[in-house]
Amino acid sequence: MRQLPPEGRKRRGAPREWFRTVRRLVALAAIALAVVIAVRVGEDVTSLGQSQAHAQASVALPASSSTARQLVSREAAESALTRKAARGPVHSAAFSPNGKLVVTANEDGTARVWDVASGRSLHTLKGHTGRVQSAVFSPNGKLVVSVSIDQTARLWDVASGRSLHTLKGHTEWVFGAMFSRDGKLVVTNGFDSARVWAVASGRGLHTLNPHAGQVNTAAFSPDGKLVVTSSGGVGGDVGTARVWDVTSGRSLRTLKGHTDSVWTAVFSPDGKLIVTASGDGTARVWEVVGGRSLHTLTGHTGSLFGAAFSPDGKLIVTSSWDGTARVWDVASGRSLQTLEGHTGPLFGAAFSPDGKLVVTASIDKTARVWDVDTGRSLHTLTGHTGFLLGAVFSPNGKLVVTASEDGTARIWDVASGRSLRTLS
Repeated sequence: MRQLPPEGRKRRGAPREWFRTVRRLVALAAIALAVVIAVRVGEDVTSLGQSQAHAQASVALPASSSTARQLVSREAAESALTRKAARGPVHSAAFSPNGKLVVTANEDGTARVWDVASGRSLHTLKGHTGRVQSAVFSPNGKLVVSVSIDQTARLWDVASGRSLHTLKGHTEWVFGAMFSRDGKLVVTNGFDSARVWAVASGRGLHTLNPHAGQVNTAAFSPDGKLVVTSSGGVGGDVGTARVWDVTSGRSLRTLKGHTDSVWTAVFSPDGKLIVTASGDGTARVWEVVGGRSLHTLTGHTGSLFGAAFSPDGKLIVTSSWDGTARVWDVASGRSLQTLEGHTGPLFGAAFSPDGKLVVTASIDKTARVWDVDTGRSLHTLTGHTGFLLGAVFSPNGKLVVTASEDGTARIWDVASGRSLRTLS
């Protein structure tokens, strides 16, 4: 949850230390985002749609204009004074496939598993030696994968909280992870590369790295046979995504057309299309076979942070630094709704399982629930004291979980917009 795209940033030689400092303030995946951004893969089309939202929270955080950087700095300083937990920001939060649990990724180097009904912490997953950027459940809900700036990912048993495998091989920070739909593979992405791992053994199978720089997102196709990666930022290729064969680890095609970093790339539920979101202020819809660009989605006035398909694959939602989200028709590439109301940049947007609602998360410390058909804001979810790093629906669509820089996650009732639990 989650990382923002740079508005107008073209300086590829920017100091990595500055970039890392900013990254500490926001979530990395997922998206990517969301990313990004956004980022698990469910066992049906509905949960697949949610997994793409989780992917948005695993994207890498770009910089922005000087005004935007000052805004982030001001928000960070303000919320630092009001953090409720010594362990620092909650970088991501995700529901289990049955909706009974939530896993959070925390600044203190832990992930935590929570009971949704009571808000009680069931397990603290300890082992990482640096902050955890993202954590998601496996499709059967029995495992969690977490990724960290300690350059590793870890697989955990949910029932016991025990560490099963440490996935070693990355040489830089890791900030995103996703299970394949059958739960047999994990793909991770970070500053150095994307990597595919066998879940049963923890063995690395392939390193996906011709981007010559950071990989902002990595996501499986619904059938698990392909991976899409996106690149850009410090030291990376600008404006490209790549499609990979999972069996061989071979790059099949490069999706070129964006003129700035690509912060999110995800497959449609049927696996035939890919949507990418870029710092150039546009999203693009691509054919997987052939790699042809079908539509360029234009209308935002700031860098795009994330993009996700609706569960039926007919719509796309994008989230932007301009403080709005937009809903698009996939067939025509036409903008259907502009979701306006936030007073700061958006860190992500996700569809509900039935595709009728969208939830957005913003630097303005709120999330909002929107009606897709009308574009109307139904609820503003207020209560966090730091900016939000991501928001996603539960599998049944009745709840939303948000992750915040204030050190907490919150569970919300979608029907009323009321905060039900604070996970701290």
